Amino acid sequence: MVDIIDAYISDDGGFAELDSIDEQKILLCAMKAVFPIIIEKELTQKQSLCLRLYCIHHKSQAEIARQLKLSQPTVSRHIKTAKHIINKYLNYCYFAVKKSNEQWLKIY
Repeated sequence: MVDIIDAYISDDGGFAELDSIDEQKILLCAMKAVFPIIIEKELTQKQSLCLRLYCIHHKSQAEIARQLKLSQPTVSRHIKTAKHIINKYLNYCYFAVKKSNEQWLKIY
């Protein structure tokens, strides 16, 4: 399974294996549409908060633990679980877009 979150954060978007820039744009557009739904519907509040603080605000697990009054291992578990859930669903999205692009190219 591709770690979509880490790929998304990387310099090249992590999707260099796609055949064209258009495919990358389509995939990123699809993932951006699905991502907030996954966060809202599939993650607990703690998982979502820990992941946001870690990925968006670049806080360390120790900082998050102090801020939320949790242990560092608990924060680590929330982040790991959240990433696993998001990656699972975004990999489905990735697969669907890749297959759709392949079909589109066969037709045209």
